[in-house]
This record gives sequence, structure tokens and C-alpha cells, in this order.
Amino acid sequence: MIQKFIQTSVLKLLAFSIALIFPFIGTSQEAKDKIPRPKIALVLSGGGAKGLAHIGVLKVLEEEGIPVDLIVGTSMGSLVGGIYSIGYTASEVEDLVKSLDWETTLSDDVPRAVLSKNAQMLKQRYLFSLPISGNNKLSLPQGLIKGQNVLNIFCSLAGNLPANTDFSTFPIPFACVATNLETGKEVVMDHGFLPTAMFSSMAIPIAFQSSDHSEQLLVDGGLVNNFPTDVAKRMGADIIIGVDIRNDFYDRNNLKTLDNVIGQLVNFFDMSKDSVNNSLCDIIIRPDISGYSISSFTSQATDSLILRGERATHAIRDQLRALKAKYQLEMPTRSRALIKPDQWHISALTFTGNYHLDPDFLKKTLALEIPGDFSSEEIKAAIDQLYGLGGFDRIYYNLLDSADGKILNLNITTKKDFTQNVGFKANTIDAAAILINTTRKNYKNIFGFFSTSVELSVNPGLTIVAETNKTNLPTVGLSLKGKYQNFNIFDQGKKMAETNVFYTSGSLYFYQPFMHHLELGMGAQEEYFHGDIFSKTSAIETPGKMDYFLTNAYAYLSLDNMDDFYFPSKGTNMYAEFSLMADFSKSNEISPVALFKMKNVIPLDENVTMLFDLYGRAMFNSNSPATRRTLVGGEPYTQYFNYHLPFVGMPPISLAENYTYISLIGLRMKVAKSQYFSLLFNGMWQDSDMIFREGATATYGGGLRYSIKSKLGPLDITLGYSGTNDKPTFSASFGYWF
Repeated sequence: MIQKFIQTSVLKLLAFSIALIFPFIGTSQEAKDKIPRPKIALVLSGGGAKGLAHIGVLKVLEEEGIPVDLIVGTSMGSLVGGIYSIGYTASEVEDLVKSLDWETTLSDDVPRAVLSKNAQMLKQRYLFSLPISGNNKLSLPQGLIKGQNVLNIFCSLAGNLPANTDFSTFPIPFACVATNLETGKEVVMDHGFLPTAMFSSMAIPIAFQSSDHSEQLLVDGGLVNNFPTDVAKRMGADIIIGVDIRNDFYDRNNLKTLDNVIGQLVNFFDMSKDSVNNSLCDIIIRPDISGYSISSFTSQATDSLILRGERATHAIRDQLRALKAKYQLEMPTRSRALIKPDQWHISALTFTGNYHLDPDFLKKTLALEIPGDFSSEEIKAAIDQLYGLGGFDRIYYNLLDSADGKILNLNITTKKDFTQNVGFKANTIDAAAILINTTRKNYKNIFGFFSTSVELSVNPGLTIVAETNKTNLPTVGLSLKGKYQNFNIFDQGKKMAETNVFYTSGSLYFYQPFMHHLELGMGAQEEYFHGDIFSKTSAIETPGKMDYFLTNAYAYLSLDNMDDFYFPSKGTNMYAEFSLMADFSKSNEISPVALFKMKNVIPLDENVTMLFDLYGRAMFNSNSPATRRTLVGGEPYTQYFNYHLPFVGMPPISLAENYTYISLIGLRMKVAKSQYFSLLFNGMWQDSDMIFREGATATYGGGLRYSIKSKLGPLDITLGYSGTNDKPTFSASFGYWF
């Protein structure tokens, strides 16, 4: 009995002991099976446009549910990685790069419609410009592109970020690599202002000017570490997925373009780190980027490179799924707090940087009605308007939190913008001409804009312009001109006379831009004419000798929102002027004159635009000065004075009646990438009386025009005909007009 009791007690004790330790045995086995969650880093290499393949990789990683705990990038890898790290999805990054006009983005050009009048003139007249250094010597810039447009795109995407932030606090911690231009050492950027960090990492020397980030002068990180897996490892990465879009070394047959040579040099610089950085990758993705270079930013290349990134990642899908299963990975929900909204409420405007300009002048030029709600596009348009004045190195922005919205802070760096500009033209009327211009823009000076132009041709000329606009008052300017001009006068298509005129003038004027595209101005001008007319017939009414002064007061209103001067796809260019003229040496009689010019370009589809022009001039006094008679005929590039009205099918120049009106309608068709064909028809109505009488003259004509948009300026060839001629007219022009 006792033995049975002892056996029963032992069995119960054993069962209790087993029950007591079994949970611990089970937990120990479960702990043994569960593997700690590793930190996964994504490393994106540099490679210029080829880096667009990174977007395709990100899209597949999202589809497969692979979480990314850390991103490190260089150059284009820093651009894609930086934007992704603050909360944008791969699809949003794809939409962004596809929406960009890369030709404009990778330049410092701002839309023509927001440029100042002087900036428009400089842009559309000169073939090239060279900066003049502080010791008054011609010099080459540090880089071809300052990065104005690139920086402001980055600023808009990162608008909700503080100007100085720790990149480890992003939804995905981020770092990127640049090169210190002074020491040549690698710089890992993990704090500061994200837009300047990304720009520094991609600022390829020669192509871009260096960037100033955290008080360091930086350029492209590809020179020191183009595949920075070692940086990711130092930041605590356990598993590294590397995306390498670098080329192998080119052979001599492929080293015939600048972008391939630059790519080859970057590969040379990075050779010492290649083996180490490749060995640190647990998974490496190499998209096929053959056929593309660092400058392949076309829409076709963008689509193809993103697709190739997807294909390369699909090819290692099994490795990704094995990784996901091994560590039971799940995609976390990332914060969207840093994504830019449609608009910010801007409550105040501040300025920082090295600018030394009157804040009222800056505010006047920006023309922002603050407080108000503004999109990133509206902010950039205002910055473009200020930058378009010239005299600035860079202007970019950040947004600061305030109690009632955001404070828009503009970081402005002015510079002495002193340039030597050269223009060239050749046409069937004036033969060949060279225009040499020196322009200084320094808005710290009383005269912020000063320009001198010399035309070297059979019709030489000199123009000096000085303007002051430091405050929010209208711009005040002084202009001095001297010009020798030889031209023929035609009647019914036949040459009547040859005119040689020496013309000089001095003008004092002021103008005020408003509503972005409009400009209102007034001025007084004293002119002097001296010359001869050699008449072949007695029909010409103009005296044979010219030698007198002419006083002129005028007011004008202009509108110009065309997107291009020579080949606009849309917009209107309108100029209306009313002037009072008198030759006080002969009489006190004042002659009022009205002038109107308007060009309209209306897009019908992607390749066809309708042209609709109106010109008119009314001389209300029949005794108006002979040298101010209305001139008509020829092409726009043969207009010698502002009262010369073009007419397709007539040779320049014919004398018109006191009241002359011209209209033109045409179709311009884009027949190739840079080639256009235009069909033009115009009509002219003129009379010596304001109200057209029964005997008013009507003239009709038109022509065919073939145009090429080239890097050296437009090429125009026009064949025209009108009822005034016995035979067709032919005209041709090559180069920028001036």
C-alpha cells in the first residue's frame, strides 16, 4: 500500500515537473527559430540619366513588399533616393521625372514670358556670352549650369522640411555622398538642407557649378564614391541591396562624346573602391543601361530606363522573396507628413543670403500678394521673374513654420553679372553684321543695368542704355543711339530712291511692369536726322536733304507673354504707342501719331499653330515730319525703325499713307524636329484720311516661308508676292535679329 502511494506520488511529481518546464522548452525552441529583423539598406549608384532605372527598381521592391530601412545614394542615386526617403512613392517619383522638361530643368533658363525687357533682348540677340572677371578680363564660368531650376524643383518637393534637419528623421533615413572641391575628400551628407545636399551630390564638374552645403564647396560624389555601400554599412545596415547603373569602361570607339568621356573619368576615380563596395552587397541589381548615357533625358529614354530597372529587379525576384520569407518582412506604413501640399498659406516673406538689395525692390519684382495661398509653381514663377533680371548667382527658397501658416524665405546670392555678348546675322537686305555688346547687371549700384552695343556692318550703329530700379518706384532709364542706315525706297515694286541717313537720339524714359506681362511707360526723346535721298524719279515727295532735330514725347503700353521670340507655340506680343512730335526749328506745330503692333500665336494642335498679326499707324497731322512717314514692306528682320510695318510679298521699303493698317493670318506647321513651314496671307489698307474714303488703297499679298531652328539662330527663307509687284519677292535671313 505504501509502495503504491510512493509510486503514485512520484508520477504526479514527474508530471508536475514536466508541465512546469515544458513552456520554457517550447519558448526556447521558438526563440531559436525566430531570426531578428535586420536593417535593410538600399544603395543607389550614380550615373546621370541612367539613374532613372532606379525608379523601376523601387516600383518592384514596393510590389514585392520589401521594406527599406535606409537609403544611401550618389549623384542621380541621391536625387531618386532623397525624394523617395521623405515619403513619395515610386509611382510619384516616376510621374515627376516624366513631367519635367529636362532641357529646361538642366539649364538656368527661365520662361521668356517672365523675363524683363532687357533680359529678353539679351537672350534673343546674342549667339554666345562670356563673363568678364573682376579684373576686367574675359573668363570661363566654373560650370555651364548654376543649377537654378534643379534647386527650385528640389525646394518644392522638400517644402515641408526645415532648412536644417537630421536626415535620419525622414520616413526612411537617408544619406548621400559629395566631393569637397577644395580637399578632394569624400563628404557624407546626413543633415542640413536636403535640396542643396541632393544638388551637391549630382553637381558634375564642368557641367554644373559647385554647390555650397553646410559651408562646404561640393561637387558630384561620383568622383570619390559612386556606389557607396560602405557608407550604408557604417550607418548600421545588416543587409544591402545595391543598384549599380554604372557602365563598364568604354573602348575608344565609344569615347567620342563629352558625356561618355565624363562617365569614363568618373569610373576611373571610383576604381579603388569598386571591389570593396561590390563585396558588401547581399543582393546586387544591374539594369541593362546599354545604349544610354549620362545625358539621355528624352521622354523615350526615361520610359525605357525605368522599364529596364523593373526588368532587372524582376530577374532577382526569387532572391527578394527568399529574403522576405526568411525574415518575415512586412512593408511598414510610411508617414506622408513631408509631402508637399497643393498650396501653402504664406503669411510673410523674408530674405537671406548675400544680396545687399533693397527689400522693397525684391518684393516689387516678385509681385506676390502676401498673405495668400500659393502653389510651388506660383512660387517658382515669382522667383523666375526676379532671377530673370540677371545679376544673381542663385535664388532658391525654403518655408518656415509660423503661427498662421508658412514664412517664405528666399536665399539670394547676387553677383557682378558682367558679360561680353556677340551676335551675328546675315540677310538678303543688309548683308552680314556682327553685334558686340557689353552688359553689366549689378543692382547694388545706382544704375543697376548698363549696356553698350556696337553693330559692325555696312550700316554701323552704337547704342548705350543705363537704367536704375533699386526701389519699388518705376524703372528710370537713359538711352543714347547713333546709327547710319542705307535703304532703298520702292513704289509699285520698283526702286524709286536710295536713302542714306545718319540718325542719333537721346531718350529719358521710365516704365513700370505690372500683372507679370504688362508694362506701362513714358518718355521724351530728342532725335537728329542728317542724310540724302538720291531719287531716280520725280515722283518721291520726300525732300532730297535731311538735316534737322525732332522732339518727341510718347507713352506706351506693352504686353508680351510669348513663350519664344522666334518660334512661339502660344502667346501674344502687343505694343501700343501714342506720341507727340515736333520740329521746333521750323514751327511749333505738334503732330500726334498712334502706333499699334500685335502678334498672336494660337496653338491648333501639337504641330500646327495659327498666326494672326495686326499693325496700324495713324498720323493725325498731314504736315507730320517727312522722316517719320510710315514705312511698309519686307520681313520683321528688315525693320529699321519702330514705325516700319512688315508686309509679306512687298520689298522693303515703301512709303505709306498717313493712315495705314495691315493684318496677317497664317498657318505654321512643324514638319520636323526643328523645321517649320508657314503659309501666310496679309492685306493692307491705307488712306490720307482717317475715315477711309472711296478711293482708299487696298493691297493683298502673301507667301510661303521655310524656317529652321538652329543653335546659331533661326534660318528663314520666304517667297512672296503682292499686287504691287511684277514678280515674286525673295528674302532670306540667318542668325539672331538685331
